[in-house]
Amino acid sequence: MASSPAEMAIFERVAERGSFAGAAQDVSLSPSAVAKLITRLEQRLGVRLINRTTRRLALTAEGEIYLDRVREILGAIEAAEIAAAHASPRGHLRVHTFPLIAAHELAPALPEFLARHPHITFDFMVTNRSVDLVGENVDVSLRMGPLEDSGLVARKIVDLRRLVCASPDYLARHGHPVKPADLARHACLT
Repeated sequence: MASSPAEMAIFERVAERGSFAGAAQDVSLSPSAVAKLITRLEQRLGVRLINRTTRRLALTAEGEIYLDRVREILGAIEAAEIAAAHASPRGHLRVHTFPLIAAHELAPALPEFLARHPHITFDFMVTNRSVDLVGENVDVSLRMGPLEDSGLVARKIVDLRRLVCASPDYLARHGHPVKPADLARHACLT
């Protein structure tokens, strides 16, 4: 069974600090917990890594070899994490939006986005119907209004204005809507 990166990092701290107490301080553990971790590591590897005296710790020859490999491994892990954090975004996104947003907000922004992120591909679902984001495997939905599912995350990206128009003749016959909910009893072309 291979040692975990956390155990390796603690071993490295013990070797660098030359004491269990100093390493324990660095990793927020007790000195006895660090000593037990090193003992378990040595038992698992079947080799003594550190010679202990009442005054100091010293790496064995095997401990020196192990420390060199640990530093290589921890360095490789750190390099991989840095590379992943700075990697260019890539992958396929399934995007849902309403036609109004697609035409006026998404379409104008898409060319610049694709130029900056050429490794991203899209599957667009442009519809006026409300979709089940999880059930229809939608990654991103550009929509208006409150979220129905509190497990989702919303970010405001644009302010949209809606203009409701009616002819004077229509308003004379059907009355003036006062609040948005009043539109439910009017003949609307949406």
